[in-house]
Amino acid sequence: MGGHVPDIAVEGQRPMTVSPMPRQPAPTSGDVLASRPTARADVYAISVIPNKAHIVVSRYQDAIGRVEELARGLAVDGWYTCDHTHFARVARHRR
Repeated sequence: MGGHVPDIAVEGQRPMTVSPMPRQPAPTSGDVLASRPTARADVYAISVIPNKAHIVVSRYQDAIGRVEELARGLAVDGWYTCDHTHFARVARHRR
């Protein structure tokens, strides 16, 4: 058995291609981001992308609350990351 899968097309249509990995949502410029800049679990930095952090809080609940508040005021989305590779949207206010 081979690993090749034949292309299948309906007459008159082009073959469909499927992306192997769907693109995950990620923050864009102007969005608010809470992140853990160190290995310490009790320090969260909050910034407006692409600027550096301007707020630091010591509890996860406080960080998410500040992100939601700032995102609502700026009419942008709010995000959380612990590794700057994976992002979770925690507020949706982009117009």
